[in-house]
Amino acid sequence: MRPVVKCLVNTCTHYLYGDRCGAGNIDIMHEEETHMSENAEQTMCKTFHHARNVFSYLGSADNMNVSGSIVGLLDPEYKVSPTITCTVASCKYWGEGAICIAEAIEVTGENSNECQDTNCITFARRENHGV
Repeated sequence: MRPVVKCLVNTCTHYLYGDRCGAGNIDIMHEEETHMSENAEQTMCKTFHHARNVFSYLGSADNMNVSGSIVGLLDPEYKVSPTITCTVASCKYWGEGAICIAEAIEVTGENSNECQDTNCITFARRENHGV
């Protein structure tokens, strides 16, 4: 089962009304690829793509949940469920194969300009995980 995604990143091309995500897959990473996060502020949504203009949407079209996004635009109650890939192995929700095993995640970063401005606030440090 895929985690429910609550996304507050209103400047992203994948953002849907009702704080939903229209991406096909979300990539959660540490802000510096060779490090492991110790807190949520060190995580980011690498899938973020700034919605500057109509051409921005074309640049992110390869990662769109097309049917979910279209229905999601028309029905604000429709549950859109992207897959979530996560390379933050220091998180207790990190699963085998870099898959998120949380029941739900929340991504923050209202008015973000780049992916480093976003955070996965669901991050919880895995006990006994060296950083």
